[in-house]
Amino acid sequence: MTEQKIIDAALECFANAGYQNTSLSDIADKVGIKKPSLYNHFASKEAIFLRVLKEVSQKELAYLKGFTEYTENRTVREKFQEIFKLYVDHMSFSTEGAFFKRFTFFPPEEFAEQIKQVFVRTEEEVNTILADIFKEGIKRGEIRPLHLSELTSAFYTIIDGLFLEENFYDRDTLIKRQKASFKIFWLGIQASDQEG
Repeated sequence: MTEQKIIDAALECFANAGYQNTSLSDIADKVGIKKPSLYNHFASKEAIFLRVLKEVSQKELAYLKGFTEYTENRTVREKFQEIFKLYVDHMSFSTEGAFFKRFTFFPPEEFAEQIKQVFVRTEEEVNTILADIFKEGIKRGEIRPLHLSELTSAFYTIIDGLFLEENFYDRDTLIKRQKASFKIFWLGIQASDQEG
């Protein structure tokens, strides 16, 4: 129980302050224990970080895998709306998303390789989801028959732009920009006979 509380507290501290600016005392204070008690569960701050990274990775993958079942009976456009919303909302408004973004954009050098592995696994899962939806849309004549790499790149470029804007705008403004971005994205990829 205490071990999980340490992981949860560390996740919040790392997501908000980063690795270098989080001390073992910060984590212990958040849990409500004394710093030496952390050593009953973890050998070091590095060990705590790696455990948090592993848990976030597992949660992200489970979160994405659940998406396919959740949207099974939706239209192609609705599936894209959902993944767009899910991706932006989750990464913008959850502690796991904040952690994931912070450490994939600015990885501490000592953990760069482990973080890269997590990022690649997560991106592979997203790419599989996107590819399935793009293929379905192309097959149904709803999406332009463009190369999957082009379609996927367009998706990530818009998402990454929204992640950047999150640092400057409040939630309501970000949601409006998210909706506008999706509208333009969909207009750009939909088949010409679907317009109007």
